Amino acid sequence: MFNNHHQIELPPSLKERLIKKQVTDISFSPNGCFIAACGNERIWVYNSENGEQSAVLSGHTDRIRAIAFAPDNRILASACDDGTLRLWDTDSSNEITVLAGETSSLLSALASSPDGVPLTAWNEDTVRMLSNSTADPSRIRSLSFSSNNKTLLSGGADGKMRIWEIESGHQLSTISAHDGLVLAVSFSPDGRLIASGGSDSTVRLWEVESEHLLSTFGAHSDSVNALAFSADGSILASGGRDPFIRLWNVGERQLMSSIDAPDGFVWELDFWSSDETNEQILAIFSRDGNLFLGE
Repeated sequence: MFNNHHQIELPPSLKERLIKKQVTDISFSPNGCFIAACGNERIWVYNSENGEQSAVLSGHTDRIRAIAFAPDNRILASACDDGTLRLWDTDSSNEITVLAGETSSLLSALASSPDGVPLTAWNEDTVRMLSNSTADPSRIRSLSFSSNNKTLLSGGADGKMRIWEIESGHQLSTISAHDGLVLAVSFSPDGRLIASGGSDSTVRLWEVESEHLLSTFGAHSDSVNALAFSADGSILASGGRDPFIRLWNVGERQLMSSIDAPDGFVWELDFWSSDETNEQILAIFSRDGNLFLGE
C-alpha cells in the first residue's frame, strides 16, 4: 500500500522560498486544493491546482512556528514566536482573532469564530484575547483542528499537548505527551483520538475524553514531525527525520507497513481522496521541498 508514488510540481515561488530556507512549516488544506507555508512574519497560501499565490497573511511580528488548516479549508491557525496563537480567514486575508496573546489588529469586528459567532473572550478595550491559559504560544510547534471546528490541538516545546476551545479561547486541558518537543499532532476524523509525534522518536495514541494514553509506537529512529489519519480513521501515517514512513493500524494498534520516504525526510503528511475512485492518496512533503502523491 502506497509504495507507488509520483512527484508533482510545487508553485515556483513556494519552491524558491523553500530553497532559500524561508519556510518553517507547511500545511495542506483538507481538500488538497491549497498549500500554506509560513516563515518570518508571513503566511503564504497557494492554489495547488494552478500554482498561484492566493493570499498573504500578515500581522505576526516574529518567526511563525506552526500552521494548520481547519476542516472548512478556509480558516488557518498559526503560532508564532511573538507569543500569539491566531486564526485567519484565507479568503479575505484577514486576521479573525487571537486565541492567546495580544494582537495589533484594531478590527474587533473581525473577532468571530469560524462559524461567525462572536467570540465572548474578545476585549475591545485592550484588543486581546482573555484566555485562562498559562501556556506560552511562542513554544507551540504543531497544530491540528478537530473535525467539528470547535477545538484546536497544539503540541509544545515543553512536551505537552493542549486543547483550546476556539469560541472562548480557553484552554480546556493539558496532556504531558512526550519526553521532548511535540512536533506533530492530529485529531482522528471522529474526534475521539489524538495522535502525537515527538523528538523522542515515538508516536503516541490518546483517547480525547479520558486523556488516557492508549499506545506508544516506537518504530521510528529519529524525530517524528508528520502525522495523518486516513479519512475513515483506520490508518495513521507517520514520518520524520528517519528515511521511512510508517503506516499504523489504529484499531489493532500495530504497524501495518513501512515505505521509503522520498528524499529520505518527511516534513508533512496528509491523506487526500481521489475524485475519480474515492481511494485514499497519501500526500508526502519532503525536506527538499518536493511533493509526492502515493497510491
